[in-house]
Amino acid sequence: MKQDLKIRKYSLSDKTQWNNFAGNCMQQHFFFQRDFMEYHRDRFTDFSLIIEDQNNNIVALFPASIANNIVSSHAGLTFGGLLYKKRTFVQKVIAILSAVEQFCLNEGVQKIVYKVIPYIYKSEQGEEDQYALFMNDWKLIRRDFSTIIKRDTPFVPDRSRRKNNKIALHQNIEIQPSDDIVTFWNLLNNNLTTRHQVAPTHSLKELQFLMDQFPENIKLIGGFKDGKMLAGAIVFLTPYVCKFQYSVNSLEGREFKVLDAVFLSIINENKRSYIDFGHSSENDGKYLNEGLSKFKFYFNGEASVCDFYEKDLTANL
Repeated sequence: MKQDLKIRKYSLSDKTQWNNFAGNCMQQHFFFQRDFMEYHRDRFTDFSLIIEDQNNNIVALFPASIANNIVSSHAGLTFGGLLYKKRTFVQKVIAILSAVEQFCLNEGVQKIVYKVIPYIYKSEQGEEDQYALFMNDWKLIRRDFSTIIKRDTPFVPDRSRRKNNKIALHQNIEIQPSDDIVTFWNLLNNNLTTRHQVAPTHSLKELQFLMDQFPENIKLIGGFKDGKMLAGAIVFLTPYVCKFQYSVNSLEGREFKVLDAVFLSIINENKRSYIDFGHSSENDGKYLNEGLSKFKFYFNGEASVCDFYEKDLTANL
């Protein structure tokens, strides 16, 4: 089957084709639209691949970047991997992955890093690529620990979360959508730099750009007292998932437990299949932030993992 596949690098003229395929593939996330992938193109060298059959029909995409002869899928995205259609037979995925390996080797690539897309972002279970990774002798190198909430599971948050919500509501905290990204980002930046000595992944300019480009997918929900934002959360919305991408409590917000109220409001109003709290691990998954993971657990969260694999293409040369 490998002989029936053709691979080429993505170019700007492929943008419409790429976006159409990514929008209709089994793996569903606006991450894979080119406008999102390229907002930080100054930081990553693109190495995205288009896999076609002999009739020039796209059968898969491989969002990727390259640095120091190492290809990653994609270094600027939380996860990536092969994008393919629903009901793609596993043997075809094995062949596609093998063809990608050979193409990269021919291009002088030494290693590929593959970030598995969690099943909650797929229109079917869709673990063909994980079996293909196993069959092609890839090595598991990282496992991020995440927390999710399933909509079809009765939502019973911990007693302390319910108590905090009552405290916020007693203070007449209003939870509502907002477009005041400047105030939110300033709260977030101050919190991260003061408490953790890091900056937000996205600059204010980048975040505003992405919200303008994807207004239906990126939303800000704020907690307000007398019109002043005390806490808030930015959510990324896909067909099946509402993901907490950023969240922050101000000092006054912590006093009134506003962020808990924001979380509970979003969870209770969510119509998608899953809530994704994001990962709580660091150091390539080897360190678990116990306090953070327990905080999410108390919202009735369940465990989920995001796996990273790699293959040294030069090992058998």
